[in-house]
Amino acid sequence: MNEKLRQDIAGFFLQDSGDYLARFSMLFNENGFTHIGDRSKLLVDILFSIECSLKALIFLESQDDEKTTYNLIKKCSHRIEILISTIQSVDAEFLNFKNFVSQISLDEYSICSRYSLESNIYFRENGVLGKKYYSTIANPNWIETLYEEAKKLKGYVDSKTAPFSVIHFSDIDLNELLENQKRLSDITK
Repeated sequence: MNEKLRQDIAGFFLQDSGDYLARFSMLFNENGFTHIGDRSKLLVDILFSIECSLKALIFLESQDDEKTTYNLIKKCSHRIEILISTIQSVDAEFLNFKNFVSQISLDEYSICSRYSLESNIYFRENGVLGKKYYSTIANPNWIETLYEEAKKLKGYVDSKTAPFSVIHFSDIDLNELLENQKRLSDITK
């Protein structure tokens, strides 16, 4: 088990989480949440951010080797509720997020809906959410609240990562870097 590699992998997930949050923020503010086709896409960006933050946290907490942890995460797929149940953390910040998620039943909101041309239809009157669509995905306050919770979760996971530090070029171990690169390649095979 290589702690540096584990931190690096968690960092990759956290970078993705931040990218999804940034895209949400830009799109939400740009068109004022009025374009009906963008609502579900905005939701999916938040869900991906949450998923990536949770996967980073699982990597940071895991006592297993990287390959085993990666396979565990892969089995969870995009199911946020299952990712949450995998996490051992009892910190108040995480428990608050877990409680928030349990109140809104994120299992109703599938990331897989991103494959539909008009994914919002999946959630509307005849879809999974029915009339609840208008108090959730179509409600800018609801989606902004979910966004804020995703940001808090990312901040919480960020706080668990190793702090940034400056390394002198002469202190870089090229053999360790190459070994970590090889292990990263091996993880996904």
